[in-house]
Amino acid sequence: GKEHLKEIIPLLGKFPVVLISNHLSHMDAPSIYNILYREGDEARILANNLVFIAGRLAFEPDFTRLGLYMIDTLLVCSQKDMQDNPGMADLMTRINMRSFRQAQQLQKEGKVIAIFPEGTRSRTGRLINFVDTVYHYVANKIILPVSLSGTDEILPTGSFMFKAAPARLTIGKPVLVGRLSASQMEQLPEYVQQLESPRGVDKKRFVIDQLALLIGQNMHRHRHGTYRNLYQGDEIISQVNTLITRPEAPVETIGVIGHSPQGIAIASVLANKKVDLRIFVADEQKAADFNAAQLDTELYPLFKLPPNISFTADPAELAQCTMYIQAARPWELNTYYQKTTAVLQQNNAPIINVVKGFTGSVHGLVLDDLEKIHGLNAERFAVLAGANYPDQVMERKLSGYEVAANNAAIVDHLTHLFSTGYVFTRAAINPQDVRGVQLGGALKNIYALGTGLLDGYYEKNLGGNSDNSLFHLSDRIFKEMKSLGIALGGQESTFDGLSGHTDLMLSCFGQDARSRQWGHDFVYGNSDPDKQISGLIGLRYLPNLVPLDPQKYPLAASIHSIVLGGVSIDRVMTEMTHRLRRF
Repeated sequence: GKEHLKEIIPLLGKFPVVLISNHLSHMDAPSIYNILYREGDEARILANNLVFIAGRLAFEPDFTRLGLYMIDTLLVCSQKDMQDNPGMADLMTRINMRSFRQAQQLQKEGKVIAIFPEGTRSRTGRLINFVDTVYHYVANKIILPVSLSGTDEILPTGSFMFKAAPARLTIGKPVLVGRLSASQMEQLPEYVQQLESPRGVDKKRFVIDQLALLIGQNMHRHRHGTYRNLYQGDEIISQVNTLITRPEAPVETIGVIGHSPQGIAIASVLANKKVDLRIFVADEQKAADFNAAQLDTELYPLFKLPPNISFTADPAELAQCTMYIQAARPWELNTYYQKTTAVLQQNNAPIINVVKGFTGSVHGLVLDDLEKIHGLNAERFAVLAGANYPDQVMERKLSGYEVAANNAAIVDHLTHLFSTGYVFTRAAINPQDVRGVQLGGALKNIYALGTGLLDGYYEKNLGGNSDNSLFHLSDRIFKEMKSLGIALGGQESTFDGLSGHTDLMLSCFGQDARSRQWGHDFVYGNSDPDKQISGLIGLRYLPNLVPLDPQKYPLAASIHSIVLGGVSIDRVMTEMTHRLRRF
């Protein structure tokens, strides 16, 4: 970005200029200065005019204070600093006001104020939320966005040992945030881009988010952090960061029914396509708050959502959708479909279920309830499932799904629609076995809970981990789950796919499996019997769908007897161990 330096130097002294950068290390300010100074020419002019804003702790008596005194620096105190030292809050406020006035005066003298909008170093190297007070430093100013990499290797967080490592500084184009005086606007060069807040939005929040995007546009995609889902993720080979936009003519208008982690994660995947997404939540105020913040402050407060995702509590806004995502959790179906069924019945668009588990009704599965209780046409139904955690989908880690549909003609379209550069979707082994794909996702939670029981039992009584035992049983677990799935109406080979065997492995052995953790807590007496956990709900209602014959389904029957039958886990473990003997 050296070419942009020729654009910024003529602005100094004529317009207020602020340099903004991501924050990786205590070495960031000296590194920015050093890189620019050593480059010479316009870069050295910029370096000699930089004045950095630094927090109070950076002025403590160690090497950082020495480094800051070697370059021009203004002292500020953070909100956290004030909270930690309430007796000094008034003094800190006065310090901040003084530094702000000094910064304005220095800008008139041709100095460039350099700030780190995150307010603290990122411990992971990824962008974190920008602090609100940054707005006052950038409003109606020309911004020079830069992106740093490598300084966290020179001086890592949590260390005071220097290392020799390469660092890189990327410089973006100058951007005017807001407006200047009429006379200054007349003098403003045409090459300076302008950023003005749209009407009807939170101006401060909008500006702060745009600053993050200006910095992030020159960072590696794995460094976008909080803002990662705002960038196009369909093509990962390209090194260009392209923002997702709201399409003027969307190829699909998709309604997401239900406020759940799975729903938000799937919406973030679909946002990479030229689609418009409307997430239906049951609370009007919640929808308004989420839209204002452009993020789900309840489920995913650390992930900004792209502009083609919005929230609504008005069922009428779903009427023109060309596709629906069923994202209500099994115990929430009535809450959402009492409000939306009338609209859905007037539309024949496909309905794709993305949640797992038994519902507790006499019918058993989510799509069964939608057909037999809510009167929706089963020909519209499809199901998407796989071995993944929604949180990791939001983090854009490699994930996969498989899809089955009662209407085979839409399977190919769905596999392409739900695939990106980090999510890979394929047709299920039996592309029309909607029931089998659902059953894999529902049954695996019961066995995950049982895995937690076994793990907790051995940990409590024998110590250490139980990998030998768990993996010895894994083949038996899968065979029994497949047998149960067939008895409940699934096709045998379907369970060999992502929604069966692979998802079972993740739930039984994954670190973040909630049903497994509940089983582990049960052994220690710390489990909540009223907690809405898919494995526990499935365990309660599975006997209503199929007899849990201990001879045919010994593992499921044993889990049921321990958790709901009051049978001693010692007794069950003794019987199960004896059953496993071959001689």
